[in-house]
Amino acid sequence: MTANEMIFIDPHIHMTARTTYDYMVMREYGIVALIEPSFWVGQPRTSLGTFKDYFSSLVGWERFRAGQFGIRHYCTISLNPKEANNEALAEQVMEASV
Repeated sequence: MTANEMIFIDPHIHMTARTTYDYMVMREYGIVALIEPSFWVGQPRTSLGTFKDYFSSLVGWERFRAGQFGIRHYCTISLNPKEANNEALAEQVMEASV
């Protein structure tokens, strides 16, 4: 199998922080699927709505964006330990995710 025929899966990449150009280059180099873990954005999310917006962007927008380049987008959704320290908010997020 030549390099041009090989296909790859990127098991850990944060595409939310990447440009659409990166999808184009990834596809050119054989990436056919990726897994994007949710991550802490550097400051605490402060309401259930901020989590819903973020999770929706992972399963909606990023999936669409990847699909434009023939790349399958999978994601893992979780609470970062820093965010889980707000127990009341963490409970709301977990309940809404069910």
